[in-house]
Order: sequence, then C-alpha cells, then structure tokens
Amino acid sequence: MQFKYLEVELSSGDGVEKEVGEQVAKAAKIAGCLSRTIWCNKNMKTEVKSRIYKAVIRPILTYTAETRPETAKTKRLMETTEMRVLRRIAGKTLMNRNTSESIRDACGVDNVNYWVLKRRKEWDEHISRMDEGRVVKIARDRSPRGRRSLGRPRKRWSDGLRGDD
Repeated sequence: MQFKYLEVELSSGDGVEKEVGEQVAKAAKIAGCLSRTIWCNKNMKTEVKSRIYKAVIRPILTYTAETRPETAKTKRLMETTEMRVLRRIAGKTLMNRNTSESIRDACGVDNVNYWVLKRRKEWDEHISRMDEGRVVKIARDRSPRGRRSLGRPRKRWSDGLRGDD
C-alpha cells in the first residue's frame, strides 16, 4: 500500500530508501537550479549562501526525517547530497582534497545526520509530553503483537534515537 502526501511517496513496505532517494533527487534539482545564480556568485558571502542552503535545500532533503527509520544507506544519501551542495557553496571540488569537516566549518553548517538526530530527539520529547490516549504516543510506546518474519528485524524508529550507529 502506498500513497502520495505533500509530494512524498509514502508506503507500508520497505520504501524508506526509495522515499529518501526521491527527496535527495528533489533537493539536488533545486540546488542545481540555484547553482549559477547563487552558489557561483562571487559577490555573495559564504555565510549568506549557507543560510539559503539551510532555509531552502535542507528542509527538502530532511522532510519527514524525524519520523522515519534510518538506515546506513539513507544517512549516506543525505550526507553526500549535502556535501555536494556545500562544496559548491565553498567553491571547492573533490580534486581540492578538502575534508568534509573543513568544508562544513567554512560554511558554518552541521552534519545533516546530526541535525536530523537532534530533531528526532526533539520530536521524541514532544511525544513524551502528550496525553496517554494520543495515537502517536500509543504507536511509539507499544510493541506489535504476532510473529515477526524470518531474518534480521527491520530498523525501528526508536533505534535511531541513540545516534551511536
């Protein structure tokens, strides 16, 4: 079962990587449109370009990231897309051999995965303050009944709150 809500394809199956891939493509498309007018503008400061990234590109890239389970692939997709844009903002290429951290420091931007983790924790605290009868709190706190399928268990939303993986 799948449906589209606010231009995001939501599915009941293993569509997390597909969903993130679509969002990454949308963010890259918008960043590409801003390339000549903003990222390559020599008269605009890096700080202003970073603020535009934070206001325009990052929300597209991380839409629904607080509520979906994360995998290593989704984290890598978001991080590589972010670094592609930040390299463009800083005027660097992969051939310059600058580290991601040095580019992030120059732009004044945190790692997108740390930012998502912080937002996840804020969302978890928000749910904790809710009444016990709210559906969101019930869904977060209870375990499903029945038998699970064979193989490794799927990644759960609460697994991403630790931030250690």
